[in-house]
Amino acid sequence: MADKKGGDPVQKTVATLEARVNELGKAVFGSENFGKVMNSAVTTQARVQKTFSERMAKNLHFYNMPSQDDIVQLAEQCGRIEERMVAIESMLHQLLNQKSGTVRKGPARTKKPKSATRSKKPDAK
Repeated sequence: MADKKGGDPVQKTVATLEARVNELGKAVFGSENFGKVMNSAVTTQARVQKTFSERMAKNLHFYNMPSQDDIVQLAEQCGRIEERMVAIESMLHQLLNQKSGTVRKGPARTKKPKSATRSKKPDAK
């Protein structure tokens, strides 16, 4: 068995590494300058993304292609049209069900089926 007096060297190394990373993290992330830098970085990224999106929309418009906003609007419009179609379809079903109760669906049956008119032939032995 391994000697437990000195402890596991891998555990000691990991613990030392964790302590050093914690110290470095406190030094970097704990400062007020870090917060200011991160805030300006996020703000700059948002501006760049917005500018890129606007330029892409202008280029797509130039080439007569839809932008992402156009596609989203079309999808929403299609959803509204589908909802209206479902409503119209259900109203038509209701109207047809109301009319079908008063009117027969086919011509009046005046003839009897052939099976009822046939006479049974006696079995010849």
